[in-house]
Formats: sequence, C-alpha cells, structure tokens
Amino acid sequence: MKEKKLYFDAYELLMMALFAFVSSLLNTYLPIKSFTAYLGIPGPAAGMALLGGFIFVFWVAMAHTIIKKKYAAVVTSLLIASFCLLIAPWYGILSPQWFSIYGVIALLSMGVVVELTGAASKLKGAIGGGMGNLSCLGITWMAIGVYAGVWVPSKYAPILVLAAFVSGSIGALIAYRTEGLFVRVYHLSFINY
Repeated sequence: MKEKKLYFDAYELLMMALFAFVSSLLNTYLPIKSFTAYLGIPGPAAGMALLGGFIFVFWVAMAHTIIKKKYAAVVTSLLIASFCLLIAPWYGILSPQWFSIYGVIALLSMGVVVELTGAASKLKGAIGGGMGNLSCLGITWMAIGVYAGVWVPSKYAPILVLAAFVSGSIGALIAYRTEGLFVRVYHLSFINY
C-alpha cells in the first residue's frame, strides 16, 4: 500500500510552528502597551501599527520565503493566531466569547496578502507586507470598536495607518533580504534528513 505524502513535510511544519510560536511570544510578552503609552500614542492596537511588521509580518514572510511552497504564509499566520489565542483572548476581550475569531480573521488576512504578493518580487513583497499589516490592524480596530466601544482617536488614525504600512513593509523586506542566511541555516539544520 502506497503511503500518502503530506504537502508540508515534518521539517516545514516544524519551521512554521517555530516562527509562529516566536511571533506569538513577542506579541504576548513584549511590553508593547507600555512602549506606546510612553510615546503617548493611544490604542487600540497602536503596538500592532508600530511593531506589527516585526512581530507578525516578518515571521510570516520568512516562512513564505524559506519554505517556498504555496500556503506557507497562510498556515504560519493561522498558527500565530492559534498560539496567541492559547495564551490569551484577542486583546483580552472575553465578551462575546467568540470575539477572538476576529484575531484569526485579522491574522489570516495578513497571511493571505503576504502569500499573494511575496513571490512576485521583493518590492511587491514589501508592499504586500505593509498591506497585510494594515489589513490586520483594520480588522482589529473594527472589531474592538464595535464590541468594546474603543475607537482609535481620529487625530492619530492617519499616522497609525502610515506606521502600520511602513512597519509591515519593513518587516517583509527584512525577511526577503535575509532569506539567504535563513535558507542556509534551514538546510544545514536538516541536512541529515
């Protein structure tokens, strides 16, 4: 009987899970709220606007560029959402109980945008990283506004939108620029496989 081969092998799944786990730990344990409060930038999700490119987009784009298979970015973004939700509800909102689904949708949207733009070129990948972070931020803002009644102050919205785009673009660009280094490490680590 012929054994059915999985689309992603064990090492690719492990790499995506590792990237997602690091991303979710950064999201959970970095003092992002204190950082944005120190800068005087109100939320919600100001940290995602400023640092989402480094906390989320970088890791998704890195998985996409190293694994070089369709859906690597999407799977990694879903794993990030899963790990984040295992640690705590999305932005700590407990009511309604299903609110955290917005975290899954927000991160999934980012993964899809990175997936669709990342293979075209480094420039399109960087633009996709910015758009991905922006989509994640926009969905999060809408969900928090509707269900928690907390909206981003209108005078800060334009700068946070710009910051989200720039942060996501830089995160993706760093991932695509450092691809060679990580690919060599990835292949060396699994050379005996």
